[in-house]
Order: sequence, then structure tokens, then C-alpha cells
Amino acid sequence: MNGNQIVIKPWGFEYKCFSNDEVAIWVLEIDKGKATSLHCHPRKNTALIILQGVIELSFIRDATPHRFRGLDKINIFRGRFHRTKAVSDGVVLLEVEAPDDKRDIVRLEDDYNRVADPIEEATIPLDNSCLQIQDSLFGNHYANCLMEIIHPKTTIPQTTGQHVFVTLSGGLEHGLVPVGDAIDGLTFARFTQSFKPVPGTSFLHIWKMQS
Repeated sequence: MNGNQIVIKPWGFEYKCFSNDEVAIWVLEIDKGKATSLHCHPRKNTALIILQGVIELSFIRDATPHRFRGLDKINIFRGRFHRTKAVSDGVVLLEVEAPDDKRDIVRLEDDYNRVADPIEEATIPLDNSCLQIQDSLFGNHYANCLMEIIHPKTTIPQTTGQHVFVTLSGGLEHGLVPVGDAIDGLTFARFTQSFKPVPGTSFLHIWKMQS
């Protein structure tokens, strides 16, 4: 799938904003009251990070959906069916996929009769309003959030407040926080007091801009 174009969906749109050999990150913007299909990814793990707005995330066995807002995050392991619904205006998510395989999807239910359909293809070129995560702080801001890629070798800067870290390569000792995982700043700070990053590690660091 073309990573330089926008994919139009019946619930909004999505596009790829970062990829390497191990992971891809997509921006999803979901219209209020609309929802993705109830679907799973048999071969890849997914993390969702809410940058803006409020969503309800449902799983098959849930009696009540789980509500998330910025900068909440959740890791969804391969094979777990889930559905994301926007319950506010201006919902923006990052979807982290490890490995990068957009066609790894099985739909169980869908409000738009797409269960048996192939995944939609990218059709609209990206423009200057689209996020493209670069290996520098400059320009990495979207939906009132800032983002930077860090390459720690032995220690990691400690953070306070609401932050999220996503592993882009490597991870921490003992297999902790592997590629594609999202972890909140407070847990991350506690982990990195005891466990060092393995060689070649990089993280995407996300935090809210000051209003």
C-alpha cells in the first residue's frame, strides 16, 4: 500500500506517517459517531495512542466499551477483535503496527457492509497538513502534540506529566517494551531506572503541547 497517499474510509481517513523495517505508524481521523469495523490482525500487534478527542474501544466480550482520550494508549495483541468509535469531534489517533502489513486484517462486523471486501487503497496525495514523523523535533507536531525520535544508548531522559513512548527499534533489556509497544511516561521512567536500552534502540516520544 502506498505510504505517500491518504486512504479514504467510510468513517474518516488514514495515512502512514512513519515506517522502518519493523514497524509502521498511521494517523487515523475518525468522524464523530462513526466507528471502524470489528476486526483483528492475525499476524501483527497494534498499539493505539489517542492524540485528540474521545473514543470508545470495544472488544467481543465487553458489556461496556472502554473510553480513552488524549494521551491515553492501549496495546492490542494479534488476533484480538476490536472496534474504535469516535464519541467526540476531532478524534485523531496514531495506530502503531508491528510488523508493517496493512492487509493483515479480518473483519467480523462492519457498519458499512465491508466484511467481505478487500481493504481500501490509498487514493489521495498527502499535503502539508499531514503529519510525517522525521528524525528531528522540527515539524513533528500534530493534533496539539509534539513528537521526537530519540536514540538512547545507556540512559533515557526522565519525564513528568503525560507522555507516551513507542518502541521503533530495539527495546529494553530482557525483552521489555519490544518494537511496536506503547508505554506511558511514568511506567517508562520507572522501567528505565532499572533496565537499559539494547543497542540500536529508538523510541518515539509523544507529549502534549502547552496550551
